[in-house]
Amino acid sequence: MKKVISLFALIAIFSTNILSQNKIELIDTTKYYAFHINYWFNMHHFLWIEAFMNTEGDSSLIKIELPNTDKMKFDAALMYYKERLVNKDLRASDYMAGFKRWITKDDLNFSSVPDEFKEHMNILKDFDVIYQKHFWPKHREACGNVLEDNLELIRRTEENFVERITKLTRQFWQEPEKVNVDITYFGKSSPRNFRITPYTTIFPTHVVMNVAGMNDVKGNWLEILYHESAHHLILGNSYFVTGTIKDLAEAENLKLPEQLSHAYLFYFTGQISKELLVEQGIDYPAIYMERVKVFYKYFPLLEKHLMPYINRKITLTEATRMFITDFYN
Repeated sequence: MKKVISLFALIAIFSTNILSQNKIELIDTTKYYAFHINYWFNMHHFLWIEAFMNTEGDSSLIKIELPNTDKMKFDAALMYYKERLVNKDLRASDYMAGFKRWITKDDLNFSSVPDEFKEHMNILKDFDVIYQKHFWPKHREACGNVLEDNLELIRRTEENFVERITKLTRQFWQEPEKVNVDITYFGKSSPRNFRITPYTTIFPTHVVMNVAGMNDVKGNWLEILYHESAHHLILGNSYFVTGTIKDLAEAENLKLPEQLSHAYLFYFTGQISKELLVEQGIDYPAIYMERVKVFYKYFPLLEKHLMPYINRKITLTEATRMFITDFYN
């Protein structure tokens, strides 16, 4: 069986001049997932989060003193992100989504950078030596460690997870392609909560899983991975979960709580993950949405009404009707 530690042996093969190799991408796979650690993508997230913290929180992620020459280059890269990119959401912005698709391509070629990304890539290239020297070793190690900590657990549980979540959502898992997962030290954030989190784009599913704050509780990283990779199962009104919710609301003239289908997905993936982790002998007393209070107003009612649906005692329509009735009473 392939060992994660073998990934780090690949690093030694590369020259210390990362730019000459265009990127570093470390890959391991399971039945349903393909994991990558990408140098340039990590650098991009680091600069975006630092710019975000500077502008939104008047704070910094940097805990070290840089030599003056290095600091000047860092300041130049950071200024570009502050002025041009920090206002672009890493997931939702067309530019950021396009840059992500390009920078994570298997055949990435710096000799033919698309015009729209040339200025951006020149900034990253100028910052290359600084990032490589001061930040990448820590980031690379942490990304590898979180994969090493979770990979065998994923292999032991992924088939059961896919079987259970597709049964609840009545949708097919993404096949035959594996779900693409890029591991970054930092994820994305927003002014709403300043929490650094993973994010996902779809068609096909591409998950960005971060390290910072995601591995403090054993099993949490796995639960979040399973949640993010299942987003394509609840998409639109024609899909079973969202379609059932919207159909009930229209037929019975009910007002829907905001993002109810997403809250359902958090609960479904959380409860399935908790059951699988307990089966693996891991003490996992509370799922992610309960621990960090995601949709916290919904959680007690999800426990009350969705668990009978999970246990196949009632239909999703019945569970949803009772949830909405309770929510507004």
